[in-house]
Amino acid sequence: MKKYALVIAAALAAGAAHADEPARAYLTLAGGSTHLNLDCTGATSCDKTDTGGKIVGGYSFGNGFSLEAGYWSLGKARGSDGSLSATIKPTAFTVGGAFSLPLSNEWGMNFRLGAAQVKAKVDASAGSISGSTSESNTKVYAGVGLTYAISPAVKLELGVDSTQVEFSGEKGTLRLISVGATFAF
Repeated sequence: MKKYALVIAAALAAGAAHADEPARAYLTLAGGSTHLNLDCTGATSCDKTDTGGKIVGGYSFGNGFSLEAGYWSLGKARGSDGSLSATIKPTAFTVGGAFSLPLSNEWGMNFRLGAAQVKAKVDASAGSISGSTSESNTKVYAGVGLTYAISPAVKLELGVDSTQVEFSGEKGTLRLISVGATFAF
């Protein structure tokens, strides 16, 4: 997370003169691969990757800076050890800021930083007994994306977003690598 903050600070300093972008609202839809970095010690099987997606609405102030709010679905992680199995399904509501740094007329980079209300829903079973519980925690999120404008109102983005999930004191880093599109209106 500290690396993201340093990259964002450098981008802000480099793009301080960026003011040619008009103010407008936008919507981003993206999907891709998720990974939950958690400890699977003792598990006979452990699958920490899945597919996920995000929907983000924002307002650009026209100087490269934006405010955003979104929802992320971060897939599932599964583990088992004999007759005991568990699945964790993280989701997040996000609120934060973004900075858009133009690299050329078509290419650009987006940097994001904010707060995420991350919910971890855990389903577990042992033989014929099963149960479900969830826990929510507020965590920092960060992201970076490479964009390509196919028109003034539509940009494609290859992005990486990261936050953390916590359940019963155990923490794991969540990552979403996604491809999506941003529609300005």
